[in-house]
Amino acid sequence: MAQPKTTKFKCIPIKQGTTTLYAFAASAKSLWKLVQINTRDPDKDKGYQRILSPSRVSSIAKYISAKNPIPTSILVSFSKATINATGTEIAVPTKANAGWVIDGQHRLAGAHQSSKDIELPVIAFVGLDVDAQIQQFVTINKEAKGVPTSLYYDLLSHLPDKSPAERAKERAADIAAELRKEEDSPFSGRIVITSAPKKGQISLNNFVRKVYPLLLDGRVLAPYSVTEQKLVIANYYKGLQVAFPQVFQKHANLFYQTLGFGALMNALPVFLGLCIKKYKAFKVEDVAKVFSQVKHFDFAGWENLGTGSAAETQAGEDLRTELLAAFMDGAGETQLLDLG
Repeated sequence: MAQPKTTKFKCIPIKQGTTTLYAFAASAKSLWKLVQINTRDPDKDKGYQRILSPSRVSSIAKYISAKNPIPTSILVSFSKATINATGTEIAVPTKANAGWVIDGQHRLAGAHQSSKDIELPVIAFVGLDVDAQIQQFVTINKEAKGVPTSLYYDLLSHLPDKSPAERAKERAADIAAELRKEEDSPFSGRIVITSAPKKGQISLNNFVRKVYPLLLDGRVLAPYSVTEQKLVIANYYKGLQVAFPQVFQKHANLFYQTLGFGALMNALPVFLGLCIKKYKAFKVEDVAKVFSQVKHFDFAGWENLGTGSAAETQAGEDLRTELLAAFMDGAGETQLLDLG
């Protein structure tokens, strides 16, 4: 028997402003065959969902197999579904990519994996474009537990009406994306977006958290182009490695951990000012010369400061104090930056 061209569901139209949503009940295993989970690809500008957690999916599957209910709805978007004249029936093309799951991917995957089928409440958009799907995803999940803040930052470019802080975060995320992709970058492969950072890696969340304040109007990196901003951060780390090769090799992970990266970014405004005032540039060799003035600085001591914002602040202040003492001068300012 031939498979029907469409799968039909009795539905209730829900009007919200200029948007009409459609509510219906669907077998989890049937719905699974019609939708895809648009998983975020960290290296391409496509996809927006976080990666499925196998443990979470398995936990939900066991919960459903034990005959427990899943009362919350799955939010999906069908690109080419049709609605009958009375708005009481939705017909979805019977194919594997008829729609995308915007919210509820773990619930749906768990229900699909369960030994028992279950009817799920579904809310559907029809004809929602990808940017609008992303906006819905971020709106629903930004504050939700378990959604990586890094993913929110990585999706900011798709959101309209951004505040100055959001624009700065978007710029910081763009800088991170470039730094992680460039082979000669000290951050090549070290910035992670959709997964937890391993040793020697930094999350996009942490990168953005410390870099975006430096990009705001009136702050140290604001006068420069995005290319210059990226090179400032790259040269800062390259110069550190040149001046402290043994320390960098032995304690490299420290400089990419929350405390180490945070401390270095806290000291960057003073460091940048001193370097430009002294050498009129911020090339790798210039950065290395500035760091060489504090050759005695004990970076390894940062590992004994503990964790948290107080430790991060203390580590940055220690480096800042040593730099100022070495040069016996304050930070200068310039709009022209030679980055080599």
